Amino acid sequence: MAVDKRAPALDQLDRALLRVTARADTSPARARQLRWVVGELRRALAQENFPVEARASLARLLSAAPITRYLQLAESGRLRSRAVAGSGTSTAASMRVRMDCLEILARAGSVPVELPQRPAMPDLKTPVGARQRSLLHHWLAENADRPGADAGRIRLFALVGVVLETGARAGELCALRLSDLGPDDETVRIVRRPQARSVNPAVVEVLPLSGPTRAALRRWLDVREELVRHVQGTATAVWVSVRGNHAGVLDAAGGSRRRPTGMPLMPRGLSRAYTRTVVQLNSDMIGRPGWEPLPYRLEQLRRAVELPPPADRAASSSAPGPGLASGVGRGTVLVPGRRRSARARSE
Repeated sequence: MAVDKRAPALDQLDRALLRVTARADTSPARARQLRWVVGELRRALAQENFPVEARASLARLLSAAPITRYLQLAESGRLRSRAVAGSGTSTAASMRVRMDCLEILARAGSVPVELPQRPAMPDLKTPVGARQRSLLHHWLAENADRPGADAGRIRLFALVGVVLETGARAGELCALRLSDLGPDDETVRIVRRPQARSVNPAVVEVLPLSGPTRAALRRWLDVREELVRHVQGTATAVWVSVRGNHAGVLDAAGGSRRRPTGMPLMPRGLSRAYTRTVVQLNSDMIGRPGWEPLPYRLEQLRRAVELPPPADRAASSSAPGPGLASGVGRGTVLVPGRRRSARARSE
């Protein structure tokens, strides 16, 4: 059944989406999630046996029966815009994100939403231990400048160093720009955004980088410069692709459209690139003295980092320092600009 795109529910849904994504406190990651859910709701309305009354208004669309049916379709994978490998069923984390987005859209549209109980989160994998972290730092110090590594491994070494010293999540890593690196790459500025349903404001932290991590990062930035040389427009993302990738759409001839190298990585792409490189690296490094296999999930590595309590970090980050520009919001610290170099041409 084709859905009339002028259905009142869809018009009101689009206006709610526009209101919430236009707000300054809506992160790019959350905006993508909201657009994802709105797209799924559109496809759900086109499904057979979807409650027809849901088309009448946003309030009807977010009532119990349509929402229950939408979540069933989404969990089964029947609302995906393109095919994926495997069963296609959604994880508990994805279902929780959907419910969070539905609540946000309902508030933006000034209507109630009737949600079932949120699925429980599975137990997290065991993080990297203190001994393995120490060995990784030592290994970075010995091998960051060793010739012969491919671009993917050079990026991985830099990524591991930054994660071990900042505890940054995939989304926070993807948000990094060259301007977030301090002079001589001695510091990095991380924007900590609230997770899930938290209402806490974003906090900007400036964290020091150790010598091994700086060495690995500098080598990656040199490689990155070559990768982005032919990218049109500005190229400021720290983490970019090292090989061409499919764009998820077809060209006029029906073939897969390819993205060039040097494109900014998105959180899912960053996690997949990390896992792909780690699998090969762990296999190649078996038996090497001082090597401990890296975890296959970036989240396991991140959870190994012991940062001060959030309240202490927020307090230190929000304290005004010398040279702060007027109009800078609370919870931010400005970092001196990077020393201009050859790679600054891509900024």
